[in-house]
Amino acid sequence: MTARQPGAVGPHLGRRLAWARRENERRRRAYETAARAWRRRAEHLDRLRIEADAFHGCALPGTALPVPLHDGEVVYRILPAVELVEATARHLPGLPVPDPGLAGRLDSTEGPLPAGLRVVDSGAAVVTDRRVAFVGREARRDWSLRDLRGPGHHPDRPVTLLHHADGGTPSGLRMPAAGAPNARFYLTLAHADAAGAREVVVADVEALVAAHRAARPRPPRPLGPADAPVERTRPQRLVAAGVAAAAVLLGATSAGTWPATAESTRPTAGAASAPGPTVVPRPDVTARPDAPPAQPPASVSRRPRPTPAVPRPDRASAPPTSPAGRVPAVPLAGTDDPPVTASPNPPTAPAEPSPGTSPTSEPSPTGSPSPPGEPTPSATSVPSPTTAAPPA
Repeated sequence: MTARQPGAVGPHLGRRLAWARRENERRRRAYETAARAWRRRAEHLDRLRIEADAFHGCALPGTALPVPLHDGEVVYRILPAVELVEATARHLPGLPVPDPGLAGRLDSTEGPLPAGLRVVDSGAAVVTDRRVAFVGREARRDWSLRDLRGPGHHPDRPVTLLHHADGGTPSGLRMPAAGAPNARFYLTLAHADAAGAREVVVADVEALVAAHRAARPRPPRPLGPADAPVERTRPQRLVAAGVAAAAVLLGATSAGTWPATAESTRPTAGAASAPGPTVVPRPDVTARPDAPPAQPPASVSRRPRPTPAVPRPDRASAPPTSPAGRVPAVPLAGTDDPPVTASPNPPTAPAEPSPGTSPTSEPSPTGSPSPPGEPTPSATSVPSPTTAAPPA
């Protein structure tokens, strides 16, 4: 069975499949890392359980030790690099108290020295079945296990205080965090052997092993496309949509199509409207003498159109008027004059006089033809207010 390509099933399903593969790989790596750490911890606890049941120290003949051993004295643990610490007062809150058990106090992390303690010297220490001996550059200290109330392990820092039975100022050792679990175990085991309470240490180790087995990591469940999170709109897309909307609003406003600016495009009272088509004589058509007299066409009035916001081209370059906007030519009865074409929209703005026409002629106010025997004035002539002659 061949796997389907992501591109063949659609972009959304392809992205979900890619997410599922990445998430499965990430979970697999996290599980393998946790499983390796769990196995190392399980092996360490198994060794401690064996030591708690059967270990009773070793003689180590011929080994160079920081302190000489007494007759019959055996070694539980050698601590090559430790620091001697002392409390600044006898009773301080927050300092570890004597505890013969190990539950919850086996591990610690590196960090600053707890408040109320100070470092006196650094050197090496040896844990035997009788004592804890420290040898430093300037100081030397021995703690007899029979005279101790018990070791007090700090829960967070690799510090162990050894409390004397007489209630004096406590002192102890600070060791590296990596070797703190073994050092605490063997120190607690040596004190338990001296006090006859070895069973307490064995029970604590068994409890630690059982709790660790219960916390074994489980392999992750394989994920599929249905487990992918719902895709959300990316911020870049939201910004692009906002920029596009702003551009559209700006263009609509500048073009005068936005409702807020539509009122500003309407013509005001007294504004000049666009001139209508002019009356053009047609010399190619002659009037018939036997035609009946025609009634003058009625003047057609139209509502002036609003002046557009865009600039208008020149009158000379304007396209010719469509024939549909003209009134049919009507010949004049009893005359040899050519027919006159009337414009449905009379001109409202004065125009320049055409050549060959007297500037003193007065046009007809309604656009009707002149009486017989008189010349037909041009529709584009401009009356003169001072030199106009009375009609004949």
